[in-house]
Amino acid sequence: MLAPAPAPRPSPHGEPSLALPRSFWKDFARKHWDRQPTVLQRPFAAHFPTPGEIFEALLETSARYRRGEFTQPLRFYIEHMDGPGGMPYYSVLFDLSRHLPQREDGDLDGYLARLDSLLGGKRFGIVLNRAQCFQWNHWLQMTSFLSGFHEALGVPLGGSDSCVFLGNYRYTPFGVHKDDLHVFYFVIDGEKTMSLWPFDALADRQEVPKDDPDLIHKAGLIYLRDKEDEQRVLAKATTLVGRPGDVMYWPASYWHRAEPSRGLNISASLGVSFRPPPFTGMAPPGEWPRRLRHTELPAGPRSRLPEPVRKSLQRRSRRQDVLSAERESTSEWVRFLTGGALEGTPLEAREEPLKPQEWILASRERPIVSVPLPQGQVLVSANGRSATLTPAPAVLRRVEKLLTALNSGKPQQVEALEEAFFSRLTARSFNTRAFRALLDDLVRWRAVRRCEPPSSRAR
Repeated sequence: MLAPAPAPRPSPHGEPSLALPRSFWKDFARKHWDRQPTVLQRPFAAHFPTPGEIFEALLETSARYRRGEFTQPLRFYIEHMDGPGGMPYYSVLFDLSRHLPQREDGDLDGYLARLDSLLGGKRFGIVLNRAQCFQWNHWLQMTSFLSGFHEALGVPLGGSDSCVFLGNYRYTPFGVHKDDLHVFYFVIDGEKTMSLWPFDALADRQEVPKDDPDLIHKAGLIYLRDKEDEQRVLAKATTLVGRPGDVMYWPASYWHRAEPSRGLNISASLGVSFRPPPFTGMAPPGEWPRRLRHTELPAGPRSRLPEPVRKSLQRRSRRQDVLSAERESTSEWVRFLTGGALEGTPLEAREEPLKPQEWILASRERPIVSVPLPQGQVLVSANGRSATLTPAPAVLRRVEKLLTALNSGKPQQVEALEEAFFSRLTARSFNTRAFRALLDDLVRWRAVRRCEPPSSRAR
């Protein structure tokens, strides 16, 4: 078990940051990474995820569900204790229209009271994948936490994903299992008890394949036949207990299951994977790097994809009929990397278009990048989103200068940026409307935010 970690790094612009210092990650990598489970006791003085933020993420999910946008990231389980052999089982609720939170619930307590009435007191569990996509603070928390991980251990190119678990269920709904993910488990509300087993402890079971030497790095399930079988399995387990504010860690090689705890529990498991990103399955077969150095992440205008990724792309055919595939693959990689190697994109901002007299500010920690594409196009990307431009060479230089000014982290006036961009520009293929649309995109992507003008004293 790790002692309380050193104080987190200061958060930029008052954002909720969970960045930990280099000394912590150096110690963690030496003692625990890919070795054994541990509990990090309350490492953060502030900015830990809150039940209110998780409720907001569920509200956003609920709104999208009711608009018919998706159902895949969300699962709703109802617990039943009368399964075969005395083992509990969990049914999955497919019609979530009445069981998801509503604004009318007011808050999490109001939602839980309504849910308890709907379920007749039955225990339940909600599992929300890609939770970082549904609440902006949660995205900032996860990306800032990963910044130190990336520096110490590399950028895992299988992506990272925050999965929220909320409910009063007794056991993990899908039972004893293992993932192809290394897991950081944030205990947000309630006490959490986890049983864990190293891979070899359960590898001799009948349901575990014996002809796959790489299974230790893959997902798998253990099927408990009855209570007696459960007791035999539990006798081999290591137990971790996490309390609100704690972070547990276990390697991808470990089997695990949540055990009974009192009342409601809210937690978020941040999984990191070294498999190829999901979008590479759409591209021609080929080898992809498993990880990058943190210094290889895109960092501003005139950025290029990291050398290992470029070499993989260049091994594809150069024929004209695959240029569009190359362009799409490059764009996917850029969006993935500017999104902090997280799966999905953060929640868009809903704001009015910028006015000329307003001031805006970008974050130095999340630079806006431009990357060349085939056939003279350029991709402008930030926070996992992008726009494709086809500028003349003179306009491209202006775009790079604009992004350099924004990435300085200093307040910029919209009108002054526009005047500098179009000053003595003869080729007007990039007009004022396109310029303002680009800035509005950056606001919508949360790459820049409105700010107060600097005071005359500060200047």
